[in-house]
Amino acid sequence: MKRLFSLAVCTALTALIGTAHAQNQNMNFTGPAIGVSLSAARNKVEYGGFLAGSESKKSDTVGRLDASYGFGLSPQWVLSVGATYDLNKSDFGRVSYVSGGTQTVDAKLKDHFAVYVAPGYQVAPNWLVYGKLSLHHAKAEYTDSGAPNGTTTHSGTGLGVGVATAFTKQIEGRFELEQVNYSRESGNLSTGKPKTSQATFYVGYRF
Repeated sequence: MKRLFSLAVCTALTALIGTAHAQNQNMNFTGPAIGVSLSAARNKVEYGGFLAGSESKKSDTVGRLDASYGFGLSPQWVLSVGATYDLNKSDFGRVSYVSGGTQTVDAKLKDHFAVYVAPGYQVAPNWLVYGKLSLHHAKAEYTDSGAPNGTTTHSGTGLGVGVATAFTKQIEGRFELEQVNYSRESGNLSTGKPKTSQATFYVGYRF
């Protein structure tokens, strides 16, 4: 009985040490974090309906708030879940058409927020590489010189990859590449399908 008890204690201690080791290994990337990011984006809209065959393109920058939580799954693996919210509108460019003269349509994205999951692998104590899957929701605001202005609501999915580094136990930086494809929606006699490809720089504080 004593031998069984000793074996049970040793097994429990080994499990606790292993868990503590896993937490210690990726502690730089676990727990709650909040930060800000700046994205350099290449935006475009593919039009259909009355504007079929037209496409607008525009480069723009977007600031975001980012809140996340990192879970340590093993000594090397971390799963982060989070949400972002855009601090400004994003320009998607202009197209022209002829109807009683030359008219233009300008499109912008606003009220954009997203939720994401990002599994990551710690390649060094202060470095993490990760993939990212995100769900997006936003309004497209269009200004049509030849018809009423309006908004459409789009949902979308994003895929990305990135690398994170812990400058200190509290300060974290990330560089990320992501592409987001939105749903096609109708406005006036046309449809629009936004798409964006972006490079993002992030600085955050981990509690």
